[in-house]
Amino acid sequence: MNKILFTLFVTILGCSNNPKDIVEDEKDMLDNKISLKTDTINVVKLTDTLVIYESTCRGCAYERSTNFTISDSLNIIKLEDVITIDNNSPDMDGGSMSKDLILVPVKTGSTNIKVYKFWTMDKTAKDSARFVTYNIEVKS
Repeated sequence: MNKILFTLFVTILGCSNNPKDIVEDEKDMLDNKISLKTDTINVVKLTDTLVIYESTCRGCAYERSTNFTISDSLNIIKLEDVITIDNNSPDMDGGSMSKDLILVPVKTGSTNIKVYKFWTMDKTAKDSARFVTYNIEVKS
């Protein structure tokens, strides 16, 4: 009888849902990352996180100074963060490193944003030769 009760008790504990896992799954569903494309109208939701993947040279004069800014006349999209990812070995010379631009929509509407890439810390003069245009429609 004790073995049956022990087995039943272990089975009940093993089958219970962990509320922490449920919250993590809901968070992952809300944090929907969309990679933007230049050749189409990007239709996104207000709750989406937008990502643009860029790169820069590693070990060159531009490595530490590469930075980005966006131009959005309607103020629908905001540049939230630029994440630098270097998957190369520390003792390796050269190569490239990834720069992930994290953008967030702040209101609904349609806009065209320009993403400017600078190889200097001075962002005062927009270099028209280094920008990419993205068409974005934000829905609720």
